[in-house]
Amino acid sequence: MSWKKRICCFFIMALMPGIFAFPVKRSNAFEGGEEKQPHLIQATALEDDYKGMVELGLASTPYLEETDFQKAFQNVLCSCVRFQVKGHYGSGIIFQMLESEIILVTNRHVLQYWDEDSYVTFFNGRVSGGTVIGVSDKADIGFISIPVEQFTYEELLLFRGIRMERENDAENEQDGKIAVPKPDTDFFMIDMASEWNAPVMKLGKVIDPCVFLEDFQAEMLYGSGDAVPGMSGCGVFDGHGCFLGMLSGGTLQSEIAAVLAQTIYTQYEEIDSDRKKPAHEDV
Repeated sequence: MSWKKRICCFFIMALMPGIFAFPVKRSNAFEGGEEKQPHLIQATALEDDYKGMVELGLASTPYLEETDFQKAFQNVLCSCVRFQVKGHYGSGIIFQMLESEIILVTNRHVLQYWDEDSYVTFFNGRVSGGTVIGVSDKADIGFISIPVEQFTYEELLLFRGIRMERENDAENEQDGKIAVPKPDTDFFMIDMASEWNAPVMKLGKVIDPCVFLEDFQAEMLYGSGDAVPGMSGCGVFDGHGCFLGMLSGGTLQSEIAAVLAQTIYTQYEEIDSDRKKPAHEDV
């Protein structure tokens, strides 16, 4: 059996949050390692700091000049979240930090379970609900919006959005396509689903940075690496801390497939544009 056919046999089912999942009790406490939901106390100075950080484009994870997986792992933890949906869990990442909202991205197959009782756990144990702003019909992608009013500004200053590397010929970092990793590029994923307060780094290697997989009807990043149930939606990062893609599935033969960073960026632009259209405007 070819690797393309073999990887399709285990996609989604191996990592869907409903498989081998367990319910997690929502808690407002932070005693004994439980998730917390603190009182909202805002400070004007911190509000200015946050808004200034967002306005200056500084609300993304750091970039390491030299490859260092341990440092990169620590740097991107602040962008990782866990989704709790109908007694099951999945993973996700902070796509963007905006002045009025936080945009999260995860797999479409994770969000099919989302309802008013679902919530997100951030890396520091903070929990919050959110609103689905759109799912893609072209890729395994969906987006959640959480108003910044749900947090203190002290908390907001701890979070960061993912950093995506642009092609070298881009005139500035906001222009040009997202860079595609080369074959044999080492990467890591973060398992925050098994234990949100004890995240684990999972190492891997890019086999094919862009290959069409029939089960997804999309071009995906294909690599070697171990993934466990609940990691659907987690980020794939290189040793500099740059976001390469988002895990969608894996096999028992230590193969993984991830949605390309460029695909996520393009789909968000489309969904964000649609939601900002005036109500009377034809879609």
